[in-house]
Amino acid sequence: MIKEIIRSDKVTPPRAPLSPAVRSNGFVFVSGQPGFFDDRQIAENDFDAQMHQVMANVKALLEEAGSSLDHIVKANVILKNAGDFARMNEIYRTYFKDGEYPARTTIAADMGNPLFLLEIECIAAVAE
Repeated sequence: MIKEIIRSDKVTPPRAPLSPAVRSNGFVFVSGQPGFFDDRQIAENDFDAQMHQVMANVKALLEEAGSSLDHIVKANVILKNAGDFARMNEIYRTYFKDGEYPARTTIAADMGNPLFLLEIECIAAVAE
């Protein structure tokens, strides 16, 4: 298998020309996940709610691919507002075992959708 497209019924399908995740050669590559829930709903101006939904979306795609949050090797976090960095870290750390965090890059940038306060993309190992 060269690659397999991964989708989850728990994650709102993207409208953009991208796959939610792709499994290939022992890894799963998760596209940037926004905080969508219930078919394109988003908690406007609520960073905590969006952060938790983003993590739920990432988790759902990883599980569909046969992986998990514990197997993330690299994550990229994109924040709309750099001022949310500390709060993102507080919430982010609750999803991982203390001291066993993935490699990570965090940047602040404009988002494609003005309602997005963040997105997270990642690469995780898949048990063979």
